[in-house]
Amino acid sequence: MSETSHSQIVYFEREGRENLRYVLRVLKKAFRKRQELRSLKLVIFTAMGEGPALAYNELGEFDLRIIAVTFPVGFSFKQEGGEQRVFPRIPPKVKKFFDGVDIRVLQPATLPFDSIEGLQAHNDQMKVIKDAITLFGGSFTLCVQAVLHACDAGEVEAGELVVAMTGDCAAIVTGSTTAKFLTAGGLSINEILCKPRNLTIAKPKAVATVQPAQQVLDTSVGTAIIEGKVLPEKSK
Repeated sequence: MSETSHSQIVYFEREGRENLRYVLRVLKKAFRKRQELRSLKLVIFTAMGEGPALAYNELGEFDLRIIAVTFPVGFSFKQEGGEQRVFPRIPPKVKKFFDGVDIRVLQPATLPFDSIEGLQAHNDQMKVIKDAITLFGGSFTLCVQAVLHACDAGEVEAGELVVAMTGDCAAIVTGSTTAKFLTAGGLSINEILCKPRNLTIAKPKAVATVQPAQQVLDTSVGTAIIEGKVLPEKSK
């Protein structure tokens, strides 16, 4: 087995969209260092369009094909400590900008792992899948679902390698349709570029108390990160 080059994962101290600008810096560094990534489509899950807009500005030098996937129509959530529901939407002006710069916006009727009323067995299975992927971070499931829906919509081919991101994680993923993502040759998470180290939103009670060996503070975005290397596999 051949030896692969060193790869680096960047870890954020906490979850949340406050990490968005640093996710883009991680991607910029990866694209500059690794020419093979520049031809890949960039699939972004976004609530209000900020991620794709910033990606267009920050990563413009690479002439990437950007695909934005957003929440379904009617989706809403309650903010912590709030009573009113929030309905995230990409504003019309932002959509018009995306049309002008050829950023495809996909808004599914439902996300791949959403529940279906009256199908409890299906819903239980989807919950298990979401819970398992959430072990990597709360938004990681949105990252995966963005790729699945982009493939379902014909914007990504089954088996195609893409870069997928949300506001606090990014990964290199092999695309698949929702119907076949668990089969042999289906979706796979090939490489994690960055993610939260502590699941402060998805699993707030499970925050690690061990201090990292190396911590770096990016003062420009106010985000504490930890960098760790993944060693190459030894030749056999």
